[in-house]
Amino acid sequence: MERKRVLNLFYTPLFLFIYGLWKCWRASDNADDIEIIQFGLAMLALLLSLVAMFILGSAVMVCKASARTSRRSQDVLIQKFNFCRRLLPFMMVGEILFCGLATVALVLSEIIWTMGHVEMNGGGLKLLFAMVIAVFAIFWMIIKSFFSVRRCFALFNPEDSRVIGVNLPEMQAPELWQWVRGLTSQAQLTPPDNIVAGFFDCFYVTANPVQIEKGERLTGNTLYLPLTYLSLLNEAEIAAVVGHELGHFTGEDTQYSLRFAPLYAGMQNSLQQMAKNMQDAWIDRLVLYSALDMAMWFLQTFHETVNHWSRIRELAADETGARVSSSSAFACALLRISALSEPVEHFLEDVLRGRKSSDNWTEGLISALQKLGPLDVLASIDSEIAHPMDSHPTTRTRITALNLSLDEGLLIQASRAVAPEENLFFPALFAPVASALSCEISQEIEPVRAEIREEIEAEAALATETKAIWSSSSMAWTMMIVGIVLMFGGGYLVLFQHLSGICWLFTLIGLPLGMLGNVALQRSRQSLFTLTSQSITSIYLPQPLPLEYVERYEVVVISGVAMLHLYVRNGDRLNITTKRCMQVFRYEPQESRVVVVVSSPCCEEEGKKVKLDAVTMSQIVGQYISSAHARAELSK
Repeated sequence: MERKRVLNLFYTPLFLFIYGLWKCWRASDNADDIEIIQFGLAMLALLLSLVAMFILGSAVMVCKASARTSRRSQDVLIQKFNFCRRLLPFMMVGEILFCGLATVALVLSEIIWTMGHVEMNGGGLKLLFAMVIAVFAIFWMIIKSFFSVRRCFALFNPEDSRVIGVNLPEMQAPELWQWVRGLTSQAQLTPPDNIVAGFFDCFYVTANPVQIEKGERLTGNTLYLPLTYLSLLNEAEIAAVVGHELGHFTGEDTQYSLRFAPLYAGMQNSLQQMAKNMQDAWIDRLVLYSALDMAMWFLQTFHETVNHWSRIRELAADETGARVSSSSAFACALLRISALSEPVEHFLEDVLRGRKSSDNWTEGLISALQKLGPLDVLASIDSEIAHPMDSHPTTRTRITALNLSLDEGLLIQASRAVAPEENLFFPALFAPVASALSCEISQEIEPVRAEIREEIEAEAALATETKAIWSSSSMAWTMMIVGIVLMFGGGYLVLFQHLSGICWLFTLIGLPLGMLGNVALQRSRQSLFTLTSQSITSIYLPQPLPLEYVERYEVVVISGVAMLHLYVRNGDRLNITTKRCMQVFRYEPQESRVVVVVSSPCCEEEGKKVKLDAVTMSQIVGQYISSAHARAELSK
């Protein structure tokens, strides 16, 4: 797999090299002036493509060696990544330049051949003009690429972390700071410079500057405490998690967080943005894609080493958290956070979308989660806990690394139901600032709510017209004609030529194939279904399918046939058949999904039928579904 990824980098310069060889061979047959110029341009393209391949080869060797050496320590990782990051722009520019110039040389060679072999009438002049335009387009693409690479690598300056929360200086929350300092002195950890309490993230620490939304900018080591999980864990569990986070301030973790993580994340975002801005044209493929593939491969190569050190850092911090409290308390905290993350996210989404309003968000959260009863902690044990600054191993892996077994006592303790009277530790720490804290966070989320509402209103304004999806008749005609030929051809050979055996097989295959083609042809004469602002309607449906019922969807292509899978709620109310044979719509109760079979989909645009690929059809259906959900949300 790794070898295939490396070979993919060389496709563009290798193609230019082979094409240049062919041009050299073609031009060497004659010795006139035109062929000599052609030969010279082809040789130039050969040399330029060889230089491009040399640059790629050098980049591969340097990046592989650097990534391998980076496993020695995190300091080496930072040094080697910075070295490759500084070298990479020059290699990308060189790759773009030499591949682009090689392409120009080959196009000029074709222009000269055209001038010598094609009569310069209307068609010949048009061809020549198109080639000249192509040369200027390539030069423009090279120039534009230089600025794209420069802008891409200029975006690597780390940005402040933006947080919806409240800074809690020691004078406002002395008991909280006293408790945190007690943990740091107990385990000989570095205390934080700032403590921020918020509602929309999980526990984390960062050494990068933090910008509070509509508040101050904090520098130094910052500890983020989520009011959500502080009210859902007991004191021992909170101490273990906070000890884990503060463990990241020791050793090399702070320098890693300051020097490497922002650069790595910034490079990922910048290259993705560069790829998104590219055009899917042949010039881009020849000039830009090779250089961008090299940069992406560079990131993937280092990604394995980054994950290696990320795992080591997290497991080392887990040991610190267990030492501050206990291994069992830390394991319980991991299990509870994993199990509660989804319902907490749903509650926070309701808060941001204005579905819930309260003067005390934590009380509202506890009231909502009390209805869950005992938690199913094993359902999410193989998932990773969300973290805004880093990746984590799975919960099972982390518990195993602590030399703990998932015994009955641990599972009972971790799966206990949410109860307001269990955690009296949290209200005591925040008692002096509790009301002000809730008020400030409520004020801070109002602008966020307004932005979300604007996005919902903009989404609701889309996909309001009806759009019919048809099945193309070309495949139907093909099936029917092939079926008729096989059926009558096989019958003729059997009846009049007295041949049997495989001729009977032709007839047996042709009959159902012709029937299937006839059915498909009849279906292509009317739309399979119509998307409206609120539902999917079809002659094959006994009643409209409300788009609000569709929770998610996907388009699956099997043997050239597109199948739209609509995962629905209240599927039993739709009265859709569960039969599979020749059904355009069918309901699969086990999966709670409606399957729509669309052969060669197309839609009408300006009175003409336009074929749709799977991606385009997925985008159209997705837009109607999301817009219908937005309208339903606004109506509530």
